Amino acid sequence: MITVAGLATARGYASGPVFIYRGDGEIPIPQYIVPSGKEGEELLRLKRAMTETRRDLENLISVLRERTGKSDVRVFECHLMILEDDALTRETESHVVDDHLNAEAAVRRTMDGARAAFGRMNDPYFRERVRDIDDIERRLQKQLTGYNRNPYRELNYPAIVVADDLTPSETVQLPKEFVLGFATNGGSTTSHVALLARALAIPVVAGLGDITSRVSPGEMVLLDGTNGALTINPDKETIEQFNALVRRQKELQESAATRIDAGRLKDGSHIDIYANVHPGVPIAGVREHGARGVGLYRSEFLWLNRELEPSEEEQFCAYRDAAIFVKLLGDKSSITIRTLDIGGDKTVNGITSREANPFLGNRSIRYLLANRQVMRTQLRAILRASAFGPVKIMYPMVSCVEELREAAVELESVKRELDRDHIEYDRNIEVGAMIEVPSAALNAAAIAEYVDFFSIGTNDLVQYTMAADRGNEAVAYLYQPLNPAIISLVKMTVAAGHAKGIPVAVCGESASDPVVGLMWVALGVDILSMSATFIPGISQMLSRLERRDLDEYAKVPASLPQTSTAQEIFDACRAWLARKTPDLEEVL
Repeated sequence: MITVAGLATARGYASGPVFIYRGDGEIPIPQYIVPSGKEGEELLRLKRAMTETRRDLENLISVLRERTGKSDVRVFECHLMILEDDALTRETESHVVDDHLNAEAAVRRTMDGARAAFGRMNDPYFRERVRDIDDIERRLQKQLTGYNRNPYRELNYPAIVVADDLTPSETVQLPKEFVLGFATNGGSTTSHVALLARALAIPVVAGLGDITSRVSPGEMVLLDGTNGALTINPDKETIEQFNALVRRQKELQESAATRIDAGRLKDGSHIDIYANVHPGVPIAGVREHGARGVGLYRSEFLWLNRELEPSEEEQFCAYRDAAIFVKLLGDKSSITIRTLDIGGDKTVNGITSREANPFLGNRSIRYLLANRQVMRTQLRAILRASAFGPVKIMYPMVSCVEELREAAVELESVKRELDRDHIEYDRNIEVGAMIEVPSAALNAAAIAEYVDFFSIGTNDLVQYTMAADRGNEAVAYLYQPLNPAIISLVKMTVAAGHAKGIPVAVCGESASDPVVGLMWVALGVDILSMSATFIPGISQMLSRLERRDLDEYAKVPASLPQTSTAQEIFDACRAWLARKTPDLEEVL
């Protein structure tokens, strides 16, 4: 018996024989020069392939809706958006017309460029978009070349699917009735495959290294997607213990499904829980998971993968539609739109320029203040949308009060323009600042004078405080949300916000970790915002605690020796929660 540790990518448990998925093989891509005068024929082939691919994606979306019983089909709706992106289409057509490439080679060149752009990004979420590009290209190349090998028919019995990695299409096209779980060599918790697996209630353990070479077809394995482990050839006692976990997990899931009020504590007090979303992705799921609203709307997705910036009208329509939906969630609902957050690892053609150190360069609010017309256009669109629902504005990567003063000048100027043009908007729209750099946390009392709320972006706050690129595996050990320095900065921010009477949120990914997210609440954070699928787990933990329990929990880090490491603090917090909630392991 051997247990291999990996990444807990989609929670749940499964046991069964191994099925090794090798994919449907490499598609041979021809490349040749198109004779002069024949470019039109090649463009017609390209158009037909795109039409068929679009039809296939639309059919897949329809099937997926039926299989999941919900509208959680955002992965393939994103694929449709990429497929229909005008910039990518023009680039591919240009390779045919100007470079005289055949359609297959033109598609490959365009997609190689997109892969390279995403691959250079340090944010794991954006790096994972390479898998989406692979998926879309594969669909197009199959249409162009007529390649139709179907490896899915080989899986005709219930099994744990073991693979090098999986594209979103492979994830859903494998026969679900036979897929007990996924175990992969690569992958990450931020991949679209992870999102799809969660929607399909399929447990996943990723990042297992060379697992495809360590198991054999038919070999018995236990897959623990909750803790991130795969046990090969388990003994009888281990199987019995594992089956007990499976039964307990089912009971907890059924219990969580009956909970409607996310964020309610055992004593009746309440923590507001919101969802993080981005344009192009249906936000209906935030209601299904109990979110009060949208705590982080990533507007920069409107800029990515295009040559021209979105117009005011295009932005307005996206913000308005989101605001209208959020308004339906209830009287206390709201949507917080983060202004354009580009730079660093998020580059946009024709907008961002190459810098020696982009993470410390002209990004986020700095870029907007250096490009006032871009800022004014976005502010106009957001303000116009505020007439249709409860909208808030949030500036990213604020470093000092000067930036907020300048931003306030632009906002007031845009308001006067709308007044002059008799355009409706929320005259009392709230404005917030993201606390993502140490200078903002240290100077939070002064910054609080200029805003209506704080939202702590823990991903960047950890990165900048620890001077460690969170996308660099060599220094990944320094990504420590519970490092004493981070805890001090969060305390400082909460104290400054509450002294001014403004709410403080956490919208970084650490909010979705029960151990860390509950610590932020214990330290006084008013709102947690996270990916919607994590809300039930956090809510389940909160429902087992009272406010006085959280007050006690907040004291755990300070009760340890001053020389304690971040890992020792995390372990102590986890142990404390385990004593209070005996089923912590199942919830986690």
